[in-house]
Amino acid sequence: MTNPFGVRISLPSQMSLAEAKVRFEQQGSELTAVEIIRSTRSPAVVPLYRVLLGLGIVIASYHARPSGSSLAERMVLQRRDGGTIDARLTAKTKAAILPVVLEEEAG
Repeated sequence: MTNPFGVRISLPSQMSLAEAKVRFEQQGSELTAVEIIRSTRSPAVVPLYRVLLGLGIVIASYHARPSGSSLAERMVLQRRDGGTIDARLTAKTKAAILPVVLEEEAG
């Protein structure tokens, strides 16, 4: 289900319902940050780092907040060369982040 605040994704697992919430922060068409809340304590930053680096994007800052059995992670993103993450790169970045979050959540 999509809403104005981000993307909510639910996947069935063997024992329970696994859930991930992904919220992209933008200034206009430029992607600035992503917040991921998952029903796991395993951070998504490590697999995302490799994927983002392949797109020429680095994580400028990272913050994690554990809460019960879930983990909220917020990553501020920027291009390696210091430029903005324009609309085209924003779309590619979002498309790259979602499968990683889903794969990690299902695993």
